[in-house]
Amino acid sequence: MGLLTRIATGALALSLAGCVTGGYGTAVEYRPHVEPKIPLSLPANAPPIAQQFMPFTPDGELGHRGIDVAAVTGTPVLAAAPGVVTISLYEPMYGNRVVIEHGKDSAGRRVQTLYFHLDDRMVEVGDTVARGQQIGTLGASGLLSSYPHLHFEYHRETAPGARRRGGTNYWQGMAQEDPNHNWAAGPGRITCYTGQPAQRDRITYPVACR
Repeated sequence: MGLLTRIATGALALSLAGCVTGGYGTAVEYRPHVEPKIPLSLPANAPPIAQQFMPFTPDGELGHRGIDVAAVTGTPVLAAAPGVVTISLYEPMYGNRVVIEHGKDSAGRRVQTLYFHLDDRMVEVGDTVARGQQIGTLGASGLLSSYPHLHFEYHRETAPGARRRGGTNYWQGMAQEDPNHNWAAGPGRITCYTGQPAQRDRITYPVACR
């Protein structure tokens, strides 16, 4: 990759990063054009959300289809729900990546969560993980990361049986959803993991709360 390409990639990463201005218990606002805007309640001990879900840019291009949680490098990254690791690898753009499949929701659609830019991966493909188990550490790996954060995505099958996974095409048959729809305590009610039970398709915060 040439120097100009790396500069352009860095500029794109900065444009997606949002403004990391808040501390623990805070979240940046949704971009003005994004609907719906889910009202959020963060525990005071939760690392801040530095970028919200944005399915499309104002120009209709693909947007930021996850949330970014900012914290210092080395902060534990936790499985947001119980499941099986289907991908654990490093690649240049997103760095260290882990994907966990959580089984099916009440309508029979598969659910998975994705964890990008990890400093370190602590699980391998085929590992069974519990909710709240550490799967890696937060970092800034990959060319699309401009500061230490976890880019976290929530995917649900578009219809029962639509998923036909092969290799690393984790997106086939899946649609990204705003993680803020799917917290264990309800939409917008961000839930730090404290050992509480929850439905398999409901998530707890993927970064350790202090």
